[in-house]
Parts: sequence; C-alpha cells; structure tokens
Amino acid sequence: MSDTHPSDSMTRRQLLIAAGAGAVGIAAGAWGIAQIPDETRARVETEIEKLRALVKLYEQLEKIGLDNILASALNVMRGLFDALKAGIRLVRDGIAVAQTAWKNFQALLAGLKTAADGAANALAELQKKFRAAESVVVAALGAVSPLAESIANFFAALIQKIPFGIGDNIQRAVTALVDLVRAIPPTIETLTTQLLKSLSDTFFPQTGKTAFSATVMDPITTSLLSPLEKFLSEVESAITRWETEFAKPIQNALDERKIVRKQIAEYRQQFNV
Repeated sequence: MSDTHPSDSMTRRQLLIAAGAGAVGIAAGAWGIAQIPDETRARVETEIEKLRALVKLYEQLEKIGLDNILASALNVMRGLFDALKAGIRLVRDGIAVAQTAWKNFQALLAGLKTAADGAANALAELQKKFRAAESVVVAALGAVSPLAESIANFFAALIQKIPFGIGDNIQRAVTALVDLVRAIPPTIETLTTQLLKSLSDTFFPQTGKTAFSATVMDPITTSLLSPLEKFLSEVESAITRWETEFAKPIQNALDERKIVRKQIAEYRQQFNV
C-alpha cells in the first residue's frame, strides 16, 4: 500500500484507521508500550477511542447501502433511456416515411396535373367542335334553335313523310341521337366547372400555395412534424447530458469506491485492524 496516495484513493475512514494505527506504532517504537508515560498513554488511548467511534459511524454509514441503491437506479434509468432511444428511432423513421410519402404524392400530383391539363384541352376541343357543328346545322336548317332541338325538328318533319310506319324505328334512333347531343353541353360544363376546376383550385393554382398544402400538409408539418423533430432532438440532448454529466460520473464514483473498499479490506487484514 506504499504506492497509494491518501489524497487520491483513500477515504476518510481509511485515513482515520491509518492515523490510529500510526499513533500506536509511533508510541510503541519510541518507548515501547510499557515505557509510555501514563498521561501520554491515556491521551493516546482517548484519541484512539475517538477514532474507533468515528470509524464505527462510517461503517454504519456504509451499511446503508447507498451504492447499491445508486447502481440499481442507474440500471433502471439505463433501461428506460435505452427504450426511449429505440422509440425515438422509430418516431424518426416514421417522420422520414411521412416526408417521403409527401414527396411521392407531390410527384403524383405533377402527373395528375398533366392528365388534368390534357382532359381540359380535350373538353375544350370537344366544346369547340360542338359549337362549330351547331353553327353549321343551324345555318343549314335555317333555324335558331340549339343543335339538339334543330336535329329533332328536322327528323320529325322528315319522318312524317315516311309511309307504312317505317318512321317509328327511325324516330327511336333519332330520339337517342338527340338525347346524346343534348347531354354533351351539360356534361362538358360539369366536368369543366366542377371536376377540373376543383382539381385546379385544390392542387394546381395559377399562383400561391395549393389548397391541399395550405389546409393539410402545412398544418401537419408546422404543427406536428417540425415540433416533433424539435422535441426528439431535445430528448436526445437530455439523454446525452444524463449520460455524460450524471450516469458516467456516478458510475465512475461507484467503481472508485469499490476499489477503495478492496484497499480497506486488504489494509485491515494486513494490520489486523
């Protein structure tokens, strides 16, 4: 134990034991136990008794088992933080999946915009051709009625001139054709003003953010994903601080105390204290 420095590794209890043993050793070496004056021996014995009483108090303090309590607490907290780290990784993976899904959805929207533009152009072309056909028919028949009505009136007059009831079959075909022609304008109007306009306003505005972004993705990002990422970072920082500023120093102290206990046991065995 000659290479052990009290200031580095010996506890106060070890110092007290060493001091007591040293006092007796010095007195015995100088005069011998029998040659120590009664007054000096009484003072030495009094000091030794004080040291013994103090050592007993330290021994009682050790029996409290604070080291075991701290070690158990560290193990519990270590398990808790390990589970928390695993949960953080899962949440971060979920955030990454959500962000990837949003990017993929934006890519789908780009494709949908191309399809919507194509549909709008096709409907506009159909409406243009319908208007052109309407103008030609109306001009040819000399009527001012809509295309469907002009066709119906034309065939009605023509069928009346067909004998032997043959016109009945033609009338049914004409009726179906007229119904089809009548359905074209409202169908174009519905697809253009309700479907395509709704898609355009929601996902493809001419300027500014899309309604979908403003009402869905922006609130999710600003109110959930971003705060959640900040919270996770703060939790990770707190875990790191716990490990570096608390858990590691406490574990180091417990390890050092274990070494000192071993030294004390060896010391007591060596000097029969």
